[in-house]
Amino acid sequence: MSPAHWTEIFLIGVSLSMDALAVSVALSAADGKNFTWKRILLTAAMFGLFQALMPLAGWFGGNLFGCVIRTYGKYIAALLLAGIGGKMIWDCGKEEKVSFGIKALLLLAVATSIDAFLVGISFACLGEVHIIPEVTLIGITTFLISLGGCFGGRFSGKLLGSKCEIVGGLVLIALAVKTLILG
Repeated sequence: MSPAHWTEIFLIGVSLSMDALAVSVALSAADGKNFTWKRILLTAAMFGLFQALMPLAGWFGGNLFGCVIRTYGKYIAALLLAGIGGKMIWDCGKEEKVSFGIKALLLLAVATSIDAFLVGISFACLGEVHIIPEVTLIGITTFLISLGGCFGGRFSGKLLGSKCEIVGGLVLIALAVKTLILG
């Protein structure tokens, strides 16, 4: 395959990872010092994994479920993002520090990767036969961008202090609104 093809796949990966970047920044800023190396790697790996698996799932199952995801996918993603963002704002200022576990991270990974499912459907429509290298590049790209987002969030968390949970929640709600409006 040509270098132009791989450039296109890389740019698709960058585009798909923007929601994961915003969520990575918001989560790490809200958790601050509690966002350890383990959590940073887990967050980046989860987003990278789902950004790779969803186009693969779209490629395999696009003909069966493509219509449903095209119709309701943005609403599902928006609901998940807004719900978790609202919880961050609701819990802000409570004595217990909000810490997001694997379940919330899984929901965020799914919510930010629904558009990747649609990309997989488009790969199937284009007759793409070598899907594994493409989704691997998309996953690695998202992993690296999310990793950078986690570090950026930790830095901004130091600057913003206790306001990070509100800012993080507002970012997730803004992503939900963007998802509803733009898809």
